[in-house]
Amino acid sequence: MIVDAAAASAAVILAAVDVTPDNSKAPGINALQDLVNGLAAYAVVAAVAAVLLGGIAWALGERMGLDRASAVGKSGVLAGFGLAFLVGAAAAFVNFFLATGASATNDSDDANSMRPPAVVQTFTPAPADDIVDDPDVVHELPSSAF
Repeated sequence: MIVDAAAASAAVILAAVDVTPDNSKAPGINALQDLVNGLAAYAVVAAVAAVLLGGIAWALGERMGLDRASAVGKSGVLAGFGLAFLVGAAAAFVNFFLATGASATNDSDDANSMRPPAVVQTFTPAPADDIVDDPDVVHELPSSAF
């Protein structure tokens, strides 16, 4: 009972908050964006270095018969490609989740404002006269092998 009352009051407080990112309201946002862009540039250089060094280790390990060096080289190449992917896709991922979160609403005051389910499963039984018992099909209980 107390938990329900606390949850209801928390829902009312949270419903009153509206978050909309605005760059003009944040002091120093340009410096922070420049810092993030610089970090992304360093990460891209590190990704290229990882691919190159991993490729060298992979090639030398294969050529000299050093299985461990070859495996580490393969891992370095994959890590470099993964880092490059993350650097390139980070802004798209963040923007996607920001837009998804912004589209979520809490309309708890109106019970009819619920969205319909994404998938609706319906079952309509066949009429009794459409069910035909095939005399050629024999339904027997399974025999015990023991």
